[in-house]
Amino acid sequence: MKNKVTMSDRIVSFRQPQPLIRIKAMLILLDCSRTTLYRWVKAGIFPQPLMSRGKTLGWTTSAYENWLTSNQN
Repeated sequence: MKNKVTMSDRIVSFRQPQPLIRIKAMLILLDCSRTTLYRWVKAGIFPQPLMSRGKTLGWTTSAYENWLTSNQN
């Protein structure tokens, strides 16, 4: 017996925009200075922030959580 394709089977889920962690909050989470954070970004230790017009907007929560997961000892 074949399954009948319903409308709900055709619905594509759209990702909701993730809230950004702004730089001040990230500095608190990481307990480091702004200079250290940007050194980590430049060295590839920490993910690149989302930027607009040369200014840092912040990091997605998933980027931060992925970094935490990959850097657990």
